[in-house]
Amino acid sequence: MSDYMFMLESHLSTVQNRVARQVQSAAAEAGVRIFLTGGAMRDMLGAFPIRDLDFTVEGDALKLARAVARQCGAKILAADSHRNSAELLFPGGVTAEIAMARLERYTRPGSRPEVTPATIHEDLRCRDFTVNAIALSLSPSSRGLLIDPTNGVADIQHKELRAVSNYSLFDDPARILRLVRFRARLG
Repeated sequence: MSDYMFMLESHLSTVQNRVARQVQSAAAEAGVRIFLTGGAMRDMLGAFPIRDLDFTVEGDALKLARAVARQCGAKILAADSHRNSAELLFPGGVTAEIAMARLERYTRPGSRPEVTPATIHEDLRCRDFTVNAIALSLSPSSRGLLIDPTNGVADIQHKELRAVSNYSLFDDPARILRLVRFRARLG
């Protein structure tokens, strides 16, 4: 079994490690479960440099982002109240997104989705591709637990790109552009 926390800490820069610890601490103080998700997980598991940090929380992400900004001197670059997410810039130049675990339902293809709070498992099953549907718990009670409901780790190892659902590209056609970008990056 891999030690994912060691792997993560060895892939992050010193500044990224500091930011990850600060965000974990703020989430613990707020009493919300927090996970590293998305591109950071994909990059770490694919042995690519981690460019930015993506955190998903089971709770109010905007409230946590404001608390993190206050405590760490970070600047909120963008906030999306519809998706309950924020992008932050930390001292040292590290960017991070803090987003609420959510379900997205599309009433018609390409429309703005209806968003409701969700668990991390539900959130991961709504992602675009399996390589983005992986989470690492940073919460004290489950720190280091890897959550991979769609077998994304194997897809990273085999350099395969699979949609999480049959409707993924249909619901949000912009995901086709991401598919092309990921394919070029994975080789």
